[in-house]
Amino acid sequence: MARLLLPLPFAAAAAASASSLHLAASRLRLPAVSVARREGLFRGRVGGVVRAPARPARRGLSAGAEAGGGSAAQAGTVVGQEEAMEWVKKDRRRLLHVVYRVGDLDKTIKFYTECLGMKLLRKRDIPEERYTNAFLGYGPEDSHFVVELTYNYGVESYDIGTGFGHFGIAVEDVAKTVELIKAKGGTVTRGPGPVKGGKSVIAFIEDPDGYKFELIERGPTLEPFVPGDASSG
Repeated sequence: MARLLLPLPFAAAAAASASSLHLAASRLRLPAVSVARREGLFRGRVGGVVRAPARPARRGLSAGAEAGGGSAAQAGTVVGQEEAMEWVKKDRRRLLHVVYRVGDLDKTIKFYTECLGMKLLRKRDIPEERYTNAFLGYGPEDSHFVVELTYNYGVESYDIGTGFGHFGIAVEDVAKTVELIKAKGGTVTRGPGPVKGGKSVIAFIEDPDGYKFELIERGPTLEPFVPGDASSG
C-alpha cells in the first residue's frame, strides 16, 4: 500500500511562485510509527532509545568541549519509543495537506490516480474566484496527509522555482510502479536502484507539471494509529 511521505519544505521563492505548505492544529491522527519516522525519532536507535545524530564541533571549539557544553541540550533530544507513543497521543498538531498549482487539473488527477494510486477525495469549483481545488491522497483527510491541487482559470503553467525539492512516496514495489508510469507516458528521471551509499531502492519521477516525486520501496505500513479522543476522557 502506497503512502505519501512528508514533502521537503518549499523555500520562500518557490512558495511565492508555485505552492505553499499549510500547517494547522487539528485532531488529525497519523500512525505513531510514521509520525516518529517523519520527526526523525527512530533514526540511530541504540538500546531502545534514539540517539541524536552527531554534529560537527562549532568553529573554535574542540569536539570534547562541544560535547561537554552541549550534553544537556543533546540529552533533551533522546526519546524512547514509549515516550514517542505518548507524545503522539498528547500533541494534536499535525501536517494536514500541501497546496500547489497545476496547469491541467484533470490531467494531473488522472496521473495521480492511475500512476501513483491515489484516490480523489473531493473536488470543489469556485467560479466567482476563478479556481478549482482537488484533494487527493491515500486515505481520508481526517487521518492522512493529502495533496490539494489548485487550478486557476486560464493559467496553463507555473514556474516551480529552485527551492522545491521533491515529494516522497512509499511503495511496495518501485520497479513495478515505474513500469506503470512509463506505460502511462509518465516521466522517469531516475530508474529503480539502490540509493547512493545505501540499500533502499528508490526512483524519481515527475508529474505532468514537473513536480518531482521520489518513490521509496517499503513493506506494508501500519494503518493510522487512533488514540482515544482527549475530549472523551
